[in-house]
Amino acid sequence: MDLGFIIEGWAGHLSYLLLVLSMLMRHMLWLRLFVIASALAGIAFDHFWLQNPVGVFWQSLLVVVNVAELALLWRNDRRARFTPEEDRFRETLLSGLSPGRTRRLLDMGRWETLPSETVLTHEGQRPEFLTYVASGVVRIERQGRLLRLVGEGHFIGEMSLMGDGLAVATAVMQNEGWVWRIERPKLDRLRESNPAAMAAVEAGVARDMRAKLAYQNAGAETAVRPVGGTAD
Repeated sequence: MDLGFIIEGWAGHLSYLLLVLSMLMRHMLWLRLFVIASALAGIAFDHFWLQNPVGVFWQSLLVVVNVAELALLWRNDRRARFTPEEDRFRETLLSGLSPGRTRRLLDMGRWETLPSETVLTHEGQRPEFLTYVASGVVRIERQGRLLRLVGEGHFIGEMSLMGDGLAVATAVMQNEGWVWRIERPKLDRLRESNPAAMAAVEAGVARDMRAKLAYQNAGAETAVRPVGGTAD
């Protein structure tokens, strides 16, 4: 079999193989790098074997667009700044996002000081917010009975992202707290507009729920520990 024919065949397949692999990448950086590699392979194939200037033009445009997007990602990551509370939040519960994307997500919500007895969720109702507790203690009640106390470093209202979206318990601030909150409609829109960011939020929610369950099953009677930390 002619060696040139074999090389030509593999060269033609390589561009599509890299493009398929790019679709398997969960991280945007690697996705774009594979798309660029696919386009470069396509340029080589179109230029050297097919002598197809139209294909070379469009593949080159694809390279330019993705390089520009990578430059924007790099710029946004370099510019992203976080407070100590935000750093702790992203390291424990938003670790799947780049700094730039984390900054944009945090800016969709807001930081607030909530007084004691502020109700965060009502049992059997759809929560208005997904809340992250940076400081303070939250009282979790069901049918008026205290179930547990949840300390800082946890989500409240995360069950609204699952099932029918209704809160399984009432959550009330035990004392004054500093929290980050995002409205539920914004999360619904985020699911449609940026699935990768929403997937990172859901992964953080899953880690948080596992930490709560593990501490609850251990028979603790005090506030649930922060994810990856210890209770004060």
